[in-house]
Amino acid sequence: KKYPFLLVSNHPRWRMHAQLDDVAWFREIPTCKVRGPDGYLYEPVWINPADAERLGVKTGDIVKIYNERGAVLGGAYITNRIMSGVVYIDHGARADIISIEDRIDRGGAIDLIAPDKITSKNAAGMVVSGYLVNVEKINLEELRNKYPWVFKRIYHPEAGLCYNSHVGA
Repeated sequence: KKYPFLLVSNHPRWRMHAQLDDVAWFREIPTCKVRGPDGYLYEPVWINPADAERLGVKTGDIVKIYNERGAVLGGAYITNRIMSGVVYIDHGARADIISIEDRIDRGGAIDLIAPDKITSKNAAGMVVSGYLVNVEKINLEELRNKYPWVFKRIYHPEAGLCYNSHVGA
């Protein structure tokens, strides 16, 4: 299968969509953010241990969740609390787009890979859960070499991405 994992997503426990995403003491909670080797705080991607072993992924590794619509980076969080064949990531994270052309987000904003259909003809809500994806461990150095400006953005080690990273100072 091209996209063997079912992605499920709920409202985040530690924020309301992107609001409160910059609260430093929330970010200390392991299920709130995963600190990558580059110091960036990635959105946790829950992966079952059997799937993680098959993928060669351990907690703290940076993974790419992707489908035909794009890709989102996250920090692997290996747990038995998610069943095999399913990955979990909260929705509502702040976008930190690496490339519009290549459709890659570093902030964990799964809007990029979610279906563009609405939930039903009676409710125009976004479909944020229950679609197919694939997951793979990524090499941050390759991304840093391809998109060096992204890794030079102003980033607070506890609060995350700074406003003037995108707007300019």
